Amino acid sequence: MDNLIRRCAAASVVALMMAGCGGGTQPPAASSAPVSAANAVTEYPRPAKPAKSYRIGVSIPHLANPHYVGQAYGYIDEAQQLGAQITLLEAGGYEHLDKQVSQMEDLVASRVDAIIIAAISGPGTVGAVEAAVAAGIPVINVNVMTDSDKVVTRIRSDDDVIGRMQADFMGERLKSGGNVVMLRGAPGTSWAEIRGNAFRQQIAAKYPTVKILGEQYSQSTPADGLRLMEDFLQTFPQINGVYNGADSTAVGAAQAVVSAHKAGSIVMTATDFQIDTEKFIRDGVISASVLQQPVTMGRWGVRAAIDYLEKKSVPPVMFTGLMTATKDNLGTLDLATVRAPAGWTPPVR
Repeated sequence: MDNLIRRCAAASVVALMMAGCGGGTQPPAASSAPVSAANAVTEYPRPAKPAKSYRIGVSIPHLANPHYVGQAYGYIDEAQQLGAQITLLEAGGYEHLDKQVSQMEDLVASRVDAIIIAAISGPGTVGAVEAAVAAGIPVINVNVMTDSDKVVTRIRSDDDVIGRMQADFMGERLKSGGNVVMLRGAPGTSWAEIRGNAFRQQIAAKYPTVKILGEQYSQSTPADGLRLMEDFLQTFPQINGVYNGADSTAVGAAQAVVSAHKAGSIVMTATDFQIDTEKFIRDGVISASVLQQPVTMGRWGVRAAIDYLEKKSVPPVMFTGLMTATKDNLGTLDLATVRAPAGWTPPVR
């Protein structure tokens, strides 16, 4: 299993499509589908501090999940390093697309130099993104993809790899066969679709004795995970594995499994690594979680915005790296690219 984890992590090395786009012009169409990188690199370097102090607006779905707090830290800290000013806006949840669209309109009206968006909805943010571009404001897409092809770059984890990593972990644990349920996450988001589809495809292709009994979408909160997992446990008499598109639902699902006295008997996988996720991994309730690097995503978003504004080449797609956390390796993980410093509070508006 350790070899499997290392192979998967190697496959998710930070990747860039190096066909750059010059500043002042929009790049060619960038798909929100999984991208195979022609070249693999390990870093997107910090540019030199520009002479101008740029104003960058950032729109994210919410700050209820530590993943976005880590991302916010990356934006704020990187901007300080590069002399930029950040206006950080959060919409209050994946169900508030209208608020994110309104916030994007406010950023355009305030004439920021660039906008960074983690989209609540792929199709739902197209109009807001393209209105910003039409107003002469470049848009950087980070973490959750918009369906607009007018963005300068897409900075993300490879969600296809995340789904396959979870499938391989699950499949190896359930080689003799088993029943799995899926908590995909927020409907309409690129990550919920791509990760969940990759998980399903990998299970079908490599582990035919593993059966997926059902799946559910939700707003990706611990309360949703608790409720949906309780329903699954009542509906299906035998569940051997639980896929979670995000650790926010996994925390709630883990609580349901503990209450049902099934901790340790169900293989649970997730993505990301909030404090409660770490606790459930230490306790053997969650078996493994794939760790994204949200702090790095934030940093790269700011770097890409400044590079573009300084008329430098920006790769159209960037993949940040992945790690897998299990009970056996918790003490070896470097979380500086994963979490904001303890006690840090984002200056959100």
